[in-house]
Amino acid sequence: MQDALRARCPVRLGEVFRAPKHSAAGLVGMAALWLAAGCAPRPPPEIPVVPLDGWTYVESRAPVPGEDLPELAAGELAATWALIVEGRLGEAELQLAPLRSSAPLDPGVLSADGFLALRSGRIPEGDELFQRALEAEPRNVLARLGAVLIVLEGQDREMLFRRLRELSELEPDAAVVTERLPALALEVAESRLVRARELARSDAPGPAVADAYRAALAAMPNSTDLFLEAAEAAASAGAGQSARDWFDAVAASPSASKRQTLTAALAAAELLADERRLAEGLTRLDRILSDPALRGFTDLVNRANDLERRLEVARLSELYSRIRESERVTREQLAALLAAEIGGTDGGDPDSREPVIAIDLERSWAANLIQTAVRAGYLRLFPDHTFKPRGLVTRAELAESLAAALARFDPEVRGSVAADSERLELGDVPAGHRYRTVAAIAVELGLLRTTATGMFRPQAFASGAEAVRAVHALRDLLGKS
Repeated sequence: MQDALRARCPVRLGEVFRAPKHSAAGLVGMAALWLAAGCAPRPPPEIPVVPLDGWTYVESRAPVPGEDLPELAAGELAATWALIVEGRLGEAELQLAPLRSSAPLDPGVLSADGFLALRSGRIPEGDELFQRALEAEPRNVLARLGAVLIVLEGQDREMLFRRLRELSELEPDAAVVTERLPALALEVAESRLVRARELARSDAPGPAVADAYRAALAAMPNSTDLFLEAAEAAASAGAGQSARDWFDAVAASPSASKRQTLTAALAAAELLADERRLAEGLTRLDRILSDPALRGFTDLVNRANDLERRLEVARLSELYSRIRESERVTREQLAALLAAEIGGTDGGDPDSREPVIAIDLERSWAANLIQTAVRAGYLRLFPDHTFKPRGLVTRAELAESLAAALARFDPEVRGSVAADSERLELGDVPAGHRYRTVAAIAVELGLLRTTATGMFRPQAFASGAEAVRAVHALRDLLGKS
């Protein structure tokens, strides 16, 4: 009886049958009165089916009604969906109309309505309905699938990628996910990687470079090579935290090769050393040095040895920290400062590994750091192959070491400053003085100060505080902080 009456008055009778207060007899009576009153069946509107890319991904599915939808209305929703699948869109429109009115926020109703709009060619309306369905129920697979179909064959590959990823989180084995997502992820990753590399080459700010690589990694989260590239680019751009995070990810990755894990771990430790987090860097380095596989990579062994010399101050923190308090700075203290704060060689100089033969370093707490400083050319040995670690450093000798460090890392700036500094008036270091150029460079760059009367005092002994301040200023000038 209900089926016959629905065919005559589908909307109004649908309302009657959903009213629980009427008995079956009462419903029949009301239906009879409506029919006697001349209720005629409303012809369904003509709604042609518009071809929809990816419809095969949907036709075997069905909307899931919300918890608050009555059982009878849920049955009507299922009947409506069957009509949409069969392409009988006009009948589906009549069937769905009362559901729109009675359950406008139900995710199942909104999903069915979205596909009715989509199959009718009303794309923007369909997209809006799917988004409303997802607001009501974020785990609505059918609405997620509809949102994918909206952009499936469009030009916005980024949008399609995001929507496929969202669908994959709910249903990773969905056919559209397994068939489309892998190739699309590679396409999007390559596009994002091009952008990231352009930013890295353009000297963009570190956070911008890191964000661009982060977007590329989101598309290809299992690419160890891409993680390494991102970490190196972020480190070069000054985004140290992002670089360390990515180096750490590679070091802990079970899919990375042994060389990759050691390289990443070593790079992360080097970044910690650059940030003066010496104890942390040393802890990391000790783990690397204890790995027997390290001996198989000569270049990494050399890097680890260089880093160990830089981090020697962490092992000797008490003695190193006392330098600032020293009334007069010694040669071993200055060598330790320069080696720890400025660094040694970068491994590019073929002579950088030559041993330093000094016969009086056995009792020096800074023996390794002295070797680094001498090898880099910051200080020199005496002709008898002694270093004289306890020897006191004059202000002129301190200026000479600072100029040597500047020349090693930035010879152009050293030459330019030397030329500009000729105009300086240094009463006790006139033109032709042995230390004239290096003293003028130190003053010009603000590394060392003169007296109120313009005197440099080249033969005065430098204090520990003065040496620490000068070396830190040079470090910051060179961008090594």
